[in-house]
Formats: sequence, C-alpha cells, structure tokens
Amino acid sequence: MRSFLLVLFSVTMGATGQAILKMGADKLGSVFVSPQSLLHDIFRIVTTPQVLIAFAFYAAGFFTWMKALTREDLSYVYPMVSLSYVVVLLYSYFLFKEPITLNKLIGIILIIGGVIFINR
Repeated sequence: MRSFLLVLFSVTMGATGQAILKMGADKLGSVFVSPQSLLHDIFRIVTTPQVLIAFAFYAAGFFTWMKALTREDLSYVYPMVSLSYVVVLLYSYFLFKEPITLNKLIGIILIIGGVIFINR
C-alpha cells in the first residue's frame, strides 16, 4: 500500500506540474514564432513563474517516482502512470473549464479499470 501511495503522489505531482505549465503557456501566448525571437522566447519561458513552479512539481514527482521504482517492479508501478489522465481530466475541468464528454468519461473508467485489473 505504501508503494501505491508513492506512485499516486508522483502521478499527482506530474499532473499538477502539467496543469501549472498550461497556466504558464496560456500566460506566455505564442512562442518560437521565428528564429529571431528564439532567445527572447526562451528567456520569457524560463522567467515565467508558472513554468518554474511546474518544474518544482515535476522534480517532486521524479524523486518520488525513483523511490517507488526502488521498491516495486516496473510492471507493477508503470501502469499506474496512466492515472495521470484522470488527474489531468479533473484539473482540466475545474481549472480550465474544459468539458468532460461521454467519451472522456468512458476512457477514464477504462483506465481505472485497467489499472485495477493489471495490478491484481
């Protein structure tokens, strides 16, 4: 159970980083439009607070993931990474007001069922 919590934390940190990165991307607008703007765009990206915060969440997820990999078989923990789709769907709905369609809902149910099935 403890390894499951490590993996769930890692997945949540990665998905949270993704949501925060999306906020940063929305703030940035268009990037890499031309070779002349490349350096300027890179500077804008690395100085955007949301991008930096997203990297911190990714780092937390990475180190937790490494801990989980030292405890469990890859074939046990890796399928659980797909749970990030569930977390991202919830963030998308609540933070970005994206709709949850029937297809998305069915897909999420299949993902959760698949994770349960493969880890039994």
